Amino acid sequence: MKYKGKLWMAAAALGLCALLAGCSGGTIDQDTALKTALDHAGVAQEDTISLLVEQDKEDGEEVYDIQFATSERTYQYDVSRKTGEIVNYSYDVKKSSQTSTETQKDPGTAVQMVEDAVSQAEAEQSAVESQNQMVEEEEARAKAMNAAMEHAGVTECYTHRIEEDVEHGRAVYEIEFIAGNTEYDYTIAKDTLEILSYDQEIEGWGVSEGGTGSAVTLEQAIQLVLDRIPGADSTDVWIEYDRDDGRDLYEGEVYYEGAEYEFEIDASTGAFIEWSVDYKD
Repeated sequence: MKYKGKLWMAAAALGLCALLAGCSGGTIDQDTALKTALDHAGVAQEDTISLLVEQDKEDGEEVYDIQFATSERTYQYDVSRKTGEIVNYSYDVKKSSQTSTETQKDPGTAVQMVEDAVSQAEAEQSAVESQNQMVEEEEARAKAMNAAMEHAGVTECYTHRIEEDVEHGRAVYEIEFIAGNTEYDYTIAKDTLEILSYDQEIEGWGVSEGGTGSAVTLEQAIQLVLDRIPGADSTDVWIEYDRDDGRDLYEGEVYYEGAEYEFEIDASTGAFIEWSVDYKD
């Protein structure tokens, strides 16, 4: 009987030690967790106006959910019951109409917040660059239009069209506008605003009053063409007499210094019905 009593007492003592070891090593108590949260927030317990501590789980981890408030802020902490570490925390400023919230979870969450901020900054920068590009494109179109109108010698038009295109591997603006009774077509290099080709044609011309007839001779028509191409001579001009829609006219072509010219001249008045130039590369 004496031996049995001693064995029972030894077993009970070992069990109590194991229980105490498990309690002290496995979890922390509420008071310790609360002190950890208050110390982190820099708040004395006597300064709180409300206080709540509950057991909870955060992402599968057992924690103490600690909520307390002062006259200025409300706090929320999750403290690991196993390690005593702060899993996450947040606070709200009560005296401001706008809520300022600071949240800290694990390093992964902090990294995600940084990545989100970088992504937002990149999106904003991209929007600014896109807007700037649109402004630059509109300014370039306006410069091309002004170059065409200045070359045509007109100051205003009542309709126009500008399109981007590629010609012989080069980006160009195709411009069309009408001023008075003349339609103008221009091809202008997008990078240099160089005029690559242009055309002008009188719209709505008809038979002159008093019938038909060639008041302008062939030689005079050739000279009218040469007046527009300094340096060219009559041997560069191909021209023929024609009749179109009841009207006498001269039409032809000129090839001079890499440029191709096409024209139509009213044989009764000497007015150019059409004039086009294509500057060959």
